[in-house]
Amino acid sequence: MCHRSTVWVMAVLLAVAGTTRASMQGGPTDRPKLDEAAAARGRSVYAAQCINCHGSTAKGGPNGPDLIRSPAVLRDRLGSGIGPAMRAAASAHTATMTQAQLVDLSHFLRQRVEAITRNRTATAGSIDVLTGDPEAGRRYFNGSGRCSTCHSPTGDFAGIATRTQDAVTLQQRMLFPTLARSTKRVEVTITPLEGPPITGELVRLDNFNVSIRDAGGDYRAVSRVPGVKVEVRDPLAVHHDLLDEYTDDAIHDVVAYLWTLK
Repeated sequence: MCHRSTVWVMAVLLAVAGTTRASMQGGPTDRPKLDEAAAARGRSVYAAQCINCHGSTAKGGPNGPDLIRSPAVLRDRLGSGIGPAMRAAASAHTATMTQAQLVDLSHFLRQRVEAITRNRTATAGSIDVLTGDPEAGRRYFNGSGRCSTCHSPTGDFAGIATRTQDAVTLQQRMLFPTLARSTKRVEVTITPLEGPPITGELVRLDNFNVSIRDAGGDYRAVSRVPGVKVEVRDPLAVHHDLLDEYTDDAIHDVVAYLWTLK
């Protein structure tokens, strides 16, 4: 095989591999897909490098914070959140970690978040999450939680309890909503170094590149070099912000209130 043919074949294989990885990881509106094998490897990474500070359940210890409630972990996609957070606190993370280990750790922490969100006492069986005060939940919904600015108990949330499998699933969807069934999408405006701004639906965003699909359906990708401006308009931004604000009581109260909407 000639050199040119070899290069072409390698390019095709790399493109197919990249497409496969992208489809496995999902888009910006999808919940990160959990790789159980990676999570098992990540458990070993956690035991070797994290457990002494963050505890055996990742809910914190004397020398480290609760990772289950950490915004960096909750918003993480394959290390995109926990990697920068670890580098920002480099003095507390003296052990080196490869990118592969970081991805495995991301899957392990996602596994822990999913387990504890569905069962806040991780060693017990299924529990009743309807322990809150519905009236307090109604006040939070209409007040400091800002839920009523987008949702209505007589509109999109009418009968939500009858349309949801159980209260645990309702709590899960409240904490980690997606745009999978919505007509709304994450929109991005990119102002490049040269030329006019371009706007479109977000395809992928990381520390190095941003890619969108514009109104005409064309795929556009731009490197995030100094001077390039990226403005993101996420319909779920308020939900992401609330992850920093929720208390356990507020979560339980709102779920109890939503469960009355039948």
